[in-house]
Amino acid sequence: MKRALVGGGLLAAIGVFILVMALVSGGSSPKGWIARTYARTAPGTYLSTDSALRTAQRISAKYKPSDRAADPTGVYLRYPDLVVAVLPQGGKGSRITVDTAARGYARYHSSVGGRWGGPGGHASTFRGGGPGEGK
Repeated sequence: MKRALVGGGLLAAIGVFILVMALVSGGSSPKGWIARTYARTAPGTYLSTDSALRTAQRISAKYKPSDRAADPTGVYLRYPDLVVAVLPQGGKGSRITVDTAARGYARYHSSVGGRWGGPGGHASTFRGGGPGEGK
């Protein structure tokens, strides 16, 4: 019986240690950090009091994106499984959206489509189909 209690206590301690480490490290995705740092206004949408550029810089400093695109409509940060868009709010801070890669690409195609190619970042694999194509 005493042995079972020691074993159970050891397992509980290991579980707590793993949980604390996961919370402290924040993982490799900015999703949780953004949720803890900025005010949530809707699912996947947050507000920052800083400009879009400053907010994007802050997120990028914490979690380096695999690519970044910017135009007058906002700053778009690409991560392996996410697209984070930081959009200006008319001089009153910025709005942050966190989407899956496919959803973010579809939502912001006009700003990132020519640069990122597709949801997976690859150019289209369709090579045509007319006579003599691909021969």
